[in-house]
Formats: sequence, structure tokens, C-alpha cells
Amino acid sequence: MTVSQTTFDHYFTYDEMVQFLNEMAKKYPRLMELESIGKSGGGRDIWAVTISEKETGDPDQKPAIYVDGNFHAGEVTGSMINLYAIKYILEHYEMDEKIQNILNRNTLYFVPRVSPDGAEVYLTTPETLRSAPRPYPFPDPDELEGLYPADIDGDGHILTMRVKDETGEWKVSDKDPRAMVRRAPDEDEGTFYRIYTEGYIREYDGAEVKPAPPKWGLDFNRNFPCGWVPEVEQSGAGEFPLSEPETRAVAEFVTDHRNISLALTYHTTGGVILRVPGAHPQTKSPRHDIQAMIAIGEMGTEETDYPCVPCYEEYYGGGDQYSRGAFDDWLFDHRGILAYTVETWNLSQRSDIHQFPRKEKSPKEQEEDYLKMLTWNDRELGGKGFENWRSFNHPQLGEVEIGGWYNKYVMQNAPFQFLEAECHKNSMFIIRAAATLPRIEISSVEVKNVGDDVYEVSAFVRNTGFLPTCGSERAKELKKARPLTAEILGKDQWKDSRPLEHSEECEHTGECECGEKEEVGNTGEIQVIGKAKKEIGNLDGRSGSTSAWPSSGRGNRITKVTWVVKAQKGTEAVIKVGGERAGYVTEIVRFGGTD
Repeated sequence: MTVSQTTFDHYFTYDEMVQFLNEMAKKYPRLMELESIGKSGGGRDIWAVTISEKETGDPDQKPAIYVDGNFHAGEVTGSMINLYAIKYILEHYEMDEKIQNILNRNTLYFVPRVSPDGAEVYLTTPETLRSAPRPYPFPDPDELEGLYPADIDGDGHILTMRVKDETGEWKVSDKDPRAMVRRAPDEDEGTFYRIYTEGYIREYDGAEVKPAPPKWGLDFNRNFPCGWVPEVEQSGAGEFPLSEPETRAVAEFVTDHRNISLALTYHTTGGVILRVPGAHPQTKSPRHDIQAMIAIGEMGTEETDYPCVPCYEEYYGGGDQYSRGAFDDWLFDHRGILAYTVETWNLSQRSDIHQFPRKEKSPKEQEEDYLKMLTWNDRELGGKGFENWRSFNHPQLGEVEIGGWYNKYVMQNAPFQFLEAECHKNSMFIIRAAATLPRIEISSVEVKNVGDDVYEVSAFVRNTGFLPTCGSERAKELKKARPLTAEILGKDQWKDSRPLEHSEECEHTGECECGEKEEVGNTGEIQVIGKAKKEIGNLDGRSGSTSAWPSSGRGNRITKVTWVVKAQKGTEAVIKVGGERAGYVTEIVRFGGTD
């Protein structure tokens, strides 16, 4: 199957994904680069995609957004969203002016599958797991007592077992025999059940059935330095921050690309856009950052119908039961990158079940929700998302019934027939989010003759983007976004659009990276009196206005920088302005016309 024939009606295995990415890179060499950023624990490449119009500049020197998926092994919808977005953006570049403008000015980085080993187990076996198929935290998990998940009837799925038990807390709903509902506190008469995951029991004594600890307990989204705590305080944390090759590869990729201002990390399930911070109240973060994230998140809601909520206050409830060592918190609180965790697909949401704000539900409300999901399943899936209960002779428990939801592609991920729509609407959010990045411009240049071959050159620099040139206020606090610089160069010095770095042989023109200065710097065809390269601070974007009413807001979106230059008539120079997160722009200046 060629790239043009690729259909998003199933979940790609690792080999399918790699083939797809290679074909896309081959078909769009001017717009896409594919690279391995590291190896997984199982030896698979972790692939990263860079999308940008290379002819308009070095992709790593343009303002950038970072997108990933499949941090968790079973959350394969996120991986497919990444792949769909890559395909959509590349295929629509020539026909969509908005996408053209984005790729001409900006860069999009994708890491479609952070957990390639775990995803492969999830996609090709009945097993489920959190992140990686590596024993953790116990070195010999097969020796742990308790019930462990297994496909005991050989149908290719691990479902649910219900076992009759007088002490059971569950009973069959009288409204639908598929539904299991809570037994009333005073209910003594009837048939009651205990509910277990389909599987076998190690060290079974004929009495208690307790779950065995997970054999693969790593959680990549608890392995980042921000707020990291050990396993005894946060399950899945890993031996130390970034102890896993997958998380380390992602962290190094982000830190190596200082042009990233915004990030979207795709998960399941929830049907909600979570905005940072997740480890502390938003009142402890810069207000301008929170307001910017609210505005961008609102666009996400418009495209996806997912509500955008503050992670700490509304998703975690504002207490101490939040996730330590999370990737999005590291992005924001350690790197100053505005970040969203997008929890895609939600059967409850599809079934018109109330989600936010969260509240505790009574047994009756829980039963009503369960029945709504079954109704949706019957209407949209022809009942195929739920396996009716059937008898099975368990080798340890005797007669049991096996059935319940097909978790992988109904509960945790979008059913195949809903996958492409889920991918499309999230890709529209990615595109709109990329359009919010800083956008530095030289709006005008003035050249004034102030003496014999001496000129005053003034450049007016502005930010026409939504985000500030530093990306976020948090980045400024952390000193992760250096101030903008403006430099004037003789044209013979000009080579490309990358920031110029002085070599050991430099003549210390203006203010050099090596710390040396000269009052008069020779830049080749021109002499700059004073500093040729100047820091000009950061410029606000439209996100700087946080008022609910029309007002001037923060107005630091334009600045003026001036040089005094000695040059012969007809000489040309280049003004270069920019910064790591804002990108770089240039303007050619001619002095005094020609003789």
C-alpha cells in the first residue's frame, strides 16, 4: 500500500509505522526529515519527524511546536493522531495557505510512538501494559502471588470474569443482563458476584483472590525530573528521573531544540484537554501563561469538543493526589514550554455521560451511566463492543462467566470505524496551535546620512504572533529563552540564516560571544561604531492582553534598534534579528545609493 492509499481504519504495528514514515519522508524531502532520537529498551528506534519548509530557513531556527503520542503503551490512538497529522499537513501544503504559512515560518516536531516496545506487545498480544515490557519494580514478577491477567479461554482477548459469591458486592442489573451494578447496602436476597480480571491465580489457597502486582509497572509519564519521587510514593516512577532510554531520548530531544514554545502530548482516555500545571495550583504560575493556555485550549475545544480544564484543580481535584514526575509538568516548570496533555477518546463522553466538573456518583447514577454506554454500543457498534457473559470452567475457581467490554479498542482507544475522525479533529487542533507561535518581523528600516559615509540605521522590530518571543513568562523566569538580538553585518559576512557564532579567530566585532569588545568593529564591508550585535529583550505577543474588556493591554510588541555605521555609498549590509524561540529574520540595507 502506498502512502496515498494509507487508511486510518486500524492501529499500525511498529513495522507499519516505520514504513509509513519512510515513505512520507521519501515523498516530501523538502518538507520532512526523519531521524531516530534513540533506542528503546528492546532495541527499536524511537522516531522523530521534523516538518518545515526547508527553503525558507533551517527548521531548527524557526519557532516550533512539539507533538508526541503513545507515551503509554496501550494509548495507541495518540500515535495514530500523530501519523495522521503528519500526512494531512504534508499533503495539504500546496493547497492550504494556512499550512503554507505555518511551514514557511515554523517547525513542527513529532515523536509518534514514545513507547514502541510496549505498543507492539499491546497491538500483537492479548496483554495490556502501562509503558514498557520490562520487569519493574520486581525483578521476577512471574513469582508474585495473586491473580494475573491471561487469556484463559484462548479467544485472543483478556476480558472480565464474574464469579458467584454470597459475599459479592455486585449483581446483575434488572434493566440489562449485561450490566453489573452495586448490591444495595441492606440487600441479602439474590445472586451476587465478585468481579475479577480474566486470568490465573498464583499461590491460590482456595479463599482470597487478590490481584498480583503488575509485572510491567513502569510509567514513562512518572519518570521525569519535575516533582519526581521514588516508587514507594509514586508507582511507575522508575529507579531515578529519566532512568528509561525512552524518556531520556525525549528529554534530550526537547532540550536540544530550544526553539520549542508549545507542546501537545497525546494520550487516552478522557476526551479532555488538560493544561498545566498539574502539580500545583495555577495561581503559582505566571498569569499571562495561564491566559494564553486558556485561549489556545479553547481552540482545541472548538475542534475536538473536548473541554479544556486546569489539570491540578479540576482533573486531580486540587489535593495531593496528583501525578509526580509527569512530562507536561517538566515541560512547563523546568523548560518554560506551554504544554497540554490531550486525553483523546472517551466512551462515556460519546454516551452523553456527565464528566466535568467531576463528582462522586451514587450506585444508581453509576448504573444509569453503564446503561448509556451499552445503548451507545448497541447503536454505534451493533453490540460488538461488549462480549455477552458465557460460562467457562476455570481450572482454579470452577464455574465462572467470562464477558464484558473489549477494553483495547472500545474503552481505551477509538473503535476502528471512529479512529480517522478522532485523528482528523485533533490534527486540526495541532495546526491551529502551531499558528499561535511567535512571529518576529522587521517592519521597516530607516537609513539616515549623518556625515561623510556615516549612517544611522534604525530597524523597527515587532512580534505579530500570539505568543511572546520568549514563548512564555515561565521561560523568562527559568532563563530558558535568551533575549532577542539584533545584529548588522557586512554582506560579505552573510552566509545563511543560522545565528552566527564567532570562532577563536574572531575580531571581537561589537559584542562577541567570547566576551571581548571593540569600540569600532569591522564587519567586512562596513564599520559599526559601537556594538554590531545588541540584545533587545523580548517582545510580547497578543497573548499579553489578559483583560476581559477592550483595553490596550501590554504594548511591548515593537521596539527600535539603532546602529551607527561607516560605509561607502552602494555598500550593502544585512540586519539580522531574532532569538531561539522567535526564529530569525533578515533585511538587506543599501547605503547612500550608487555613484
